[in-house]
Amino acid sequence: MQPLKPDHWPDELEEIRSFLGQPLNIQNMMAHHPALLKAWMPFRNHVVANSTLSARQRELLILRTAHNCRADYEWQHHVERGLLAGLSQLEIDRVIAGSEAPGWQPAEAILLAAADHCHGDLCIAENTLQAIRQHFTAEQQLDIVVTVGMYMTLAMIIKTYAVPMET
Repeated sequence: MQPLKPDHWPDELEEIRSFLGQPLNIQNMMAHHPALLKAWMPFRNHVVANSTLSARQRELLILRTAHNCRADYEWQHHVERGLLAGLSQLEIDRVIAGSEAPGWQPAEAILLAAADHCHGDLCIAENTLQAIRQHFTAEQQLDIVVTVGMYMTLAMIIKTYAVPMET
């Protein structure tokens, strides 16, 4: 299965296609299943636009998840977004080293550790969760988990179907 070209999207997805402008290939892939894409968009919009996490915090989680999942497509897209969110190239490079790398603020190291726990154990270990509670509200804690989960789901689609980078 290959991503649908935007002009081949089903008519019922016209509102989403118009909203996205030039859809990414991951969205073009999901367009094969209109009901799924329609259900996905409000969740996607929450994570990328309405999360209680800052853009910087969100991008740290996404980059670490992309790294953990070996999802180069997501990594490449979110390096640029991470820079726009205030991460330096040095910090983006340091995401690969993880939470133990020197230089992270405590809350940022905890985010990276949380992403690792979610990826490896499908939950955040209690000691990390206790540290998260010191820095993040209940809403932010849930946004941490769903951000990692959303990008793990995207990574599975991307890797299963070898979704190509946009040209």
